[in-house]
Amino acid sequence: MRINIAGVISVIELPSETWSASLVERYAPFLVDSDAGPEVAPWHVTLLCESTIGHTGAAWIRHNGPVTTFRVPALEGRIDLAKRFAVASTPSEMHAASALDRVVAYICMQALPRERDALWLHAAGIVRNGKGQVFFGPSGAGKTTVAALAGKWGELLCDENVVVRPGPDGPKLFSTPFWGHSTPPELIRRVNRRARLTGLYALRQAPAFALERLSAAEAVMALLGTEKVATERAESASAWLDVAERLVTQVAVYRLDFRPTAELWEFLGHRLDLS
Repeated sequence: MRINIAGVISVIELPSETWSASLVERYAPFLVDSDAGPEVAPWHVTLLCESTIGHTGAAWIRHNGPVTTFRVPALEGRIDLAKRFAVASTPSEMHAASALDRVVAYICMQALPRERDALWLHAAGIVRNGKGQVFFGPSGAGKTTVAALAGKWGELLCDENVVVRPGPDGPKLFSTPFWGHSTPPELIRRVNRRARLTGLYALRQAPAFALERLSAAEAVMALLGTEKVATERAESASAWLDVAERLVTQVAVYRLDFRPTAELWEFLGHRLDLS
């Protein structure tokens, strides 16, 4: 099974063929038949079944050069960024999707700025009339709320994780298969889409609506607050900052104060051209 997320390809090896059915269905829009090509080697992820792994206990993560080892409830493993390899163990098939999500997401966070000139953001991505809008912020800022308000205003690509990329033909927004852990399954609609990125909004819940265009420096700092995993390593941090600095020259970044009501779209429509 090969998963392609904004150009980062992970080749997945499972402990049993019986594990593949649910995972193939989960990642269906992002599956590919072959690797990216000789210029970009794929990542290899081996998922193991280890029934002795517990469901409780303190989570930890450690870095030793290019190798990251980690432990969270029902999952432990190792990711080698130099060898483009990861191995992760989980106690049963029931935890396979969560385990694979965590490992592949971590790979994308590190690989996207280094290899694909792109950033992984904890954000909600919405497309309206072909224009991509990204609403980001730390936990509790309102990403899930904005996603729930999208309704008929636009197509919700994902409520938790998206990829953005600057480029010579303009910035792009990419969907991912990684929705919020608390999102009801019936509301999840995984799609593999890309769109022209026209706005980034740093969310802040407030009693009144307000919109402020951020300077380039303010915009980079706001983006940095959404994803610090990629910046925990010097090489990733350098690549991340380079991409972010170019991104904010191509797309407007705003501070958006908002109330959790559908009036949000009317407010943005009056202030910006989102038709």
